[in-house]
Amino acid sequence: MTMGATTSPTIDDRFENMLISPERVLEMLGKRRVGEVTFEQSEQGDARRLLLNVEKIAIENKRLQAKTEASYLESVSHQLHEVLLEELTEQLSATDELVQNILNLPENVGELLDALSVRACSVSKLEPIAATMPWLFDELIVIVNTPQFRRKDSRGRIIIVETLRTALSFLGIENLRTLIPSLILKRAIPQITDPHPLIKQKLVQYATGVALTAKRLAAMSDINKNEAYTLGVLSNLGRCAVTRLYFKLFDKIQLHLLQECQKDKEQKRHDALLKIVPSANHLIAMQQEFADAVSADILESMQLKRLPIAAPMRACANKAPAERGTLCKVLHQSRTYTQVRMLHQLKLVEKKEVTPLFNEQKFPTGALEKLKSVDIFTLPLVKNE
Repeated sequence: MTMGATTSPTIDDRFENMLISPERVLEMLGKRRVGEVTFEQSEQGDARRLLLNVEKIAIENKRLQAKTEASYLESVSHQLHEVLLEELTEQLSATDELVQNILNLPENVGELLDALSVRACSVSKLEPIAATMPWLFDELIVIVNTPQFRRKDSRGRIIIVETLRTALSFLGIENLRTLIPSLILKRAIPQITDPHPLIKQKLVQYATGVALTAKRLAAMSDINKNEAYTLGVLSNLGRCAVTRLYFKLFDKIQLHLLQECQKDKEQKRHDALLKIVPSANHLIAMQQEFADAVSADILESMQLKRLPIAAPMRACANKAPAERGTLCKVLHQSRTYTQVRMLHQLKLVEKKEVTPLFNEQKFPTGALEKLKSVDIFTLPLVKNE
């Protein structure tokens, strides 16, 4: 390799950074945003050339001081993240507490998913389980009263749905098989991720894309499409857990360290801690290290009896070779395809980079052509007459 040669970031690295901020990927690829000009083209460049020698020296001193400060900040950030990683690892291992206290999901969520998965699923079987989840009732009531599902009585007046049974009936079992896993994920999605507010939006888009792609691919591979869809959605619960915990622990540990500094009168460290914000690089590293294993832990903790998605999630987490025609392989294919679609939307990937990835995944014959025309980012809900 010649000196100064750089390697283009992988599709995976681009995707992980795009989930946090597309701007990060533009920087990784060396692309300037629209309207940006190079330093040499700018007025600043002209001004710099006119600087007197004294000013040049002052600027160099300022640069060295900034470098020293940045190095100290990095050191303090490293200490904070060492403590954070230890706590995060410990809390991720307590799966039941993680599900109930961090993701806010009920103990009987597995029972609900099992009931949905059987062919003989009915409103009367779903209602008593769903009735134990007030948040689910609230979500379903809002959806069933939207114009898409609104019904009118014999006099043409809009029927306002107020009971769970009516909501379940009006929505219909097929819509519920699509909606409920998505609402479970929505419940788990991190809400406060400042200074990276796009995370929740991108995570919902990704989970929906993976799930709907998996459903399509399953139908082409003689695999149960509802199982593939549900695995596609819920395979992201680990991402939700890691993200929620990271931001929660960052705030807690930063506050604790600030209080220590006040107590010990460490002004320099105190000032540095105030400047540190949640780190995208640390979050990405933690996602890559823990997310899939945590998803597998969560699905296993649900003790699913009729919905066989825990084993393929564990195989995926263990990076076991996935055979064609299995749920694990469909998940891999769906993730690859969705990541590429999301990057392509923002012009962050080129066709020549994608072809080897798609070839490696061995999609069913004709699948990629069919997927081109599918909206994988919008839930395909239909009015149930």
